[in-house]
Amino acid sequence: MRNFVVLGAAGAAGGGELWPAERPPGMPSIRSLDVMCGKEHMDVRIAFTHPFSGIVFSKGQYGDPRCVYVAPLGRGGGAGTARPGLSLHPEGRGSGYGDEGGKVFRFRIAYSRCGTRPDHRGQFYENTVVVQYDRDLLEVWDEAKRLRCEWFDDYEKKTASKPPMVIADLDVVQLDFRDRAITGPGDNVECWMEVQQGKGPWAPPVSGIVPLGTTLTLVIAINDFTEKEFSSK
Repeated sequence: MRNFVVLGAAGAAGGGELWPAERPPGMPSIRSLDVMCGKEHMDVRIAFTHPFSGIVFSKGQYGDPRCVYVAPLGRGGGAGTARPGLSLHPEGRGSGYGDEGGKVFRFRIAYSRCGTRPDHRGQFYENTVVVQYDRDLLEVWDEAKRLRCEWFDDYEKKTASKPPMVIADLDVVQLDFRDRAITGPGDNVECWMEVQQGKGPWAPPVSGIVPLGTTLTLVIAINDFTEKEFSSK
């Protein structure tokens, strides 16, 4: 089973300076970021709220064209450049600039290059990707995402315990994802318990003190919110 972890970054806010720290109005932001973990690579799909004309590359690897996944319009890029006519791996409507008018990009990161780091115990591969919104400058609202493909022997979702890392003064935030394409339906399962007032399993949850002798129900629920293939209480 494989798990996908993203550790993201966003700059701090400020104002009244020569270089404003607040994101300019109308600037695109990341709407979604998905990864499919393979044996030798990870396939990344990143979607923005507005057309994106910046750069996406692996941290510290900008000099390698193969590691610049989204290059500015008008500049050449490597094999992974997601722009018109440079579809990395044909899929559906294609990849890169043609998707939703420059809002969606797909690219592939190999485990063997571009700064991808393996775990010594063979449990994960990770690569840090920088999303730079300006074609020339790294600014405070730019973002860094550490993409990690993990392998687990159970259905338990785990949180990476590594401390935050800083890339050009960007604070890292952690998000957890599980790769559906590799693990298959049923791996995005959530399980929880709930004490309900009355006869369950559809009674309201207990929200305060209940009188002695009140009928209570302990409900154990399992739900597949992503694939919506089953729900049980």
